[in-house]
Amino acid sequence: MPALYLDRVEAGRELGEELRKLSLVDPLILAIPRGGVVVALEVARIVSGGLDIVVPRKLGAPGEPELAIGAVMHDGSLFLNEGVVGTNFVSKKYLEEEKRKQIEESNRRLEVYRGGRPYPDLQGRQVVIVDDGIATGATMIVAVRWARAGGAKRVIAAAPVAPADMIHKLRSEADDFVCVHTPSQFYAIGQFYERFESVEDEEVIAILKTVWGER
Repeated sequence: MPALYLDRVEAGRELGEELRKLSLVDPLILAIPRGGVVVALEVARIVSGGLDIVVPRKLGAPGEPELAIGAVMHDGSLFLNEGVVGTNFVSKKYLEEEKRKQIEESNRRLEVYRGGRPYPDLQGRQVVIVDDGIATGATMIVAVRWARAGGAKRVIAAAPVAPADMIHKLRSEADDFVCVHTPSQFYAIGQFYERFESVEDEEVIAILKTVWGER
């Protein structure tokens, strides 16, 4: 299947145009680092929303770190894909260690990207959680649940591309799921981008400082 996007900037603009149709009022755009921040910057510009980050972390299966058995938030909020956990014989000890490691990384990223900046209040807000693509849905689901628990009035999951089987799964979790392309043949997010270079911490920090008016 040919690439759908040149890069994350183009993807963000297309996603932003889809989200514009929802007529959101003062939405808070929460980007999943790192690649999601580049996409979310374009979304925020188009829908006139504030931009911040949310840092869910995938829990990798034993011996297969790319296979998500679930995901966790910086505060320990947890989503487990019970089917994957069962078929991969994940022990309680392994799960606790993987959870601890990923919570530490989530908090590290929050500190690196945000410093001591106060986190925005989600109470009563329209919140859009953005990533550059969705594969298993684990990180998006835990982020959606976390935002809802934080008092958000409306939570929207959004990405430029996701597998077709994510439509029902994410619409059952979020108030809305906005995705520009949902191909039936899906192997990896990168296959849908002509340019899918790694986004480094420095780029994320620079984007956030620009949005927040800091130097």
